[in-house]
Amino acid sequence: MNATATARRPTWVLAANLRRLAWIVRVLAAHGLAMLIGARLARWPWLARRLPPGELPRPERARRVIEDVGGTFIKLGQMLALQPDIVPLEYCRALSNLLDRVPPFGMDAVERTFVEEIGRPTGEIFDSFDPLPLATASVGQVHVAWLDGRKLAVKVQRPNVKTDFAGDILLMTSMVRLIRALRLRALEWMTEPLLEFIAWTAEELDYRTEARYMEQLRINCRDNPAERVPEIFWTFTTPRTLVLEFFEGLTLLGYLRAREQGDDVAVHRLALGGFEPQQFARNIIDNFLGDAFLHGMFHADLHPANLMILPGNVVGYVDFGITGILSPYSREHLIRLTLAYTQGDLDAMCEAFFKVSVLDAGSDPEGFRDGLKRMADSWYDLRGRERQLRKNFTLVMLDMLHLSRATGIWPERDVIKYIRSAIAIDGLITRFAPGFDVGRYLATVCDRHLRQEVWRLLFSYERMVEWSAAAGNLAQDGGARAASFLERATDRRPGPLGGGRPPAAAAPEVRAFRLGTVVFSIALLVTVTGERAVLGANLFTAEILVGGAALSLFLHTLRRCV
Repeated sequence: MNATATARRPTWVLAANLRRLAWIVRVLAAHGLAMLIGARLARWPWLARRLPPGELPRPERARRVIEDVGGTFIKLGQMLALQPDIVPLEYCRALSNLLDRVPPFGMDAVERTFVEEIGRPTGEIFDSFDPLPLATASVGQVHVAWLDGRKLAVKVQRPNVKTDFAGDILLMTSMVRLIRALRLRALEWMTEPLLEFIAWTAEELDYRTEARYMEQLRINCRDNPAERVPEIFWTFTTPRTLVLEFFEGLTLLGYLRAREQGDDVAVHRLALGGFEPQQFARNIIDNFLGDAFLHGMFHADLHPANLMILPGNVVGYVDFGITGILSPYSREHLIRLTLAYTQGDLDAMCEAFFKVSVLDAGSDPEGFRDGLKRMADSWYDLRGRERQLRKNFTLVMLDMLHLSRATGIWPERDVIKYIRSAIAIDGLITRFAPGFDVGRYLATVCDRHLRQEVWRLLFSYERMVEWSAAAGNLAQDGGARAASFLERATDRRPGPLGGGRPPAAAAPEVRAFRLGTVVFSIALLVTVTGERAVLGANLFTAEILVGGAALSLFLHTLRRCV
């Protein structure tokens, strides 16, 4: 940012940024001192009351630091929880708890937001509105309201969130520049997630973008009984308010907490409702791959707080702030990548991965191939000439992402979202359905989608046009030949030597009569046999060919009679 732009920035904004920076430094210093003192902190009670706990596992320490810093960094921590290719898995698990424990804001701010956005307070819009939020997050919070007998979820953005986020984003941008300028290799891993977060935040701060994604995903899942997306109430949806259908049920996070805390009542209530963790896990995977491969759009923020357990093991989805979009080209090659992995075809894996990646002058494709072959020793067991899977799909994808970074081969952003989402599903299902083989089921479903894709391509519009042209030529040629044969057969009458043409006046009537006999016979044959309408080497096909020939002859006879 240049000096002129800085000079134009209001003084109160600069002061707020300085206060924010001072708070971040204070939090980091407090945690750093607590780590340095460690277990000895208990010797000084007066100091222990002012500092975080001295003994914390490092992943938990990272979560506490982000939670204490607050604001934008909580959302950053949630995003990092979905990036095991950048952040170690144990840190991802700890950061995944940064979900719904953000302090709420008051009802006066909610009312002010509705007046500014819609022009009316909540009392004039809804029949009733619960002032206590149902859930809180870094960007906004959710309230329950009623309108015309329907229960609604009302999402309201935090006041001044754009200003607060702008200051944090300025700080993050400065961090990226500093890391690159000083070439701090130990911190280079931070640059990509920070830049990705900065690019994504603009969409997150406009609820209309989330609503559009939600609306399309709702349309896509209309024929899927295992997936539900809330209905949007567009009249009351603005950049800072989002009103949608309320789902009655427990979040997956609520179920995990109930189980961890020994809340047998909540767990038993779900069981009575038919909740089966294994089936719910299958539905999550089926929904994810169906959305990604059939429609090219999928929920890419699969935290347990964003998944609802609905009756019949139906998965209800909320919070679509992060959504992935795949082109048909990317979908095809991602399916091929998965199938190649299940078959142990390393060359096909490389080719499919390269198809969905960006290679430049600094890329090392041969290094990627060699690295893949080395890693494959831990993925498969050799049994004769065949490779048998030893490592599951998500860990293989994680290895490939690490290798891609080392060799300068960069998958497309939404492809990375897809892979990270698959990895997140693995970690999520492991928590609530231990023993479920996520990798094997992912491979099974991907194989099914690949077969469907093959059939889809086989019966695509272009292929059907080609087939129609070929079939038309065949039908025309075959029908004409059969008609010619029937015409010759009906163009004769008994004579002294068994042949001879009839008189010209009688020829049309004779032909019409004999043609009628042929047609009647075919109709009788079709009625009696009752063959199914299936093309192939069967009686139904023969009936169609003879019928076509008879029709051709009939039309030819009419022309001659006229």
